[in-house]
Amino acid sequence: MHRSETIEAYQVSTAQTRAAVEGMDGTQPGDPAKAARAIVEVLGSDKPPLRLALGNDAVDVIRAHQDQVRGDLEQWEHLSRATDL
Repeated sequence: MHRSETIEAYQVSTAQTRAAVEGMDGTQPGDPAKAARAIVEVLGSDKPPLRLALGNDAVDVIRAHQDQVRGDLEQWEHLSRATDL
């Protein structure tokens, strides 16, 4: 595993994050090789997306956010549209 240099001044604030990252090394659901291939494929496409979700968790989180935004828009559409001159 690649580790960045530990900086003494930040050790207190970063210790928990460093421990969590080290503890999950090798157990992540994502496959780095598959992610790299996906990125290369997208970069070679005629119309690459502005953002690319990689992994089931990323797709699920983004979709849930979009659903929440869509719900807010639908709930308040009448008021939003009523602000035009």
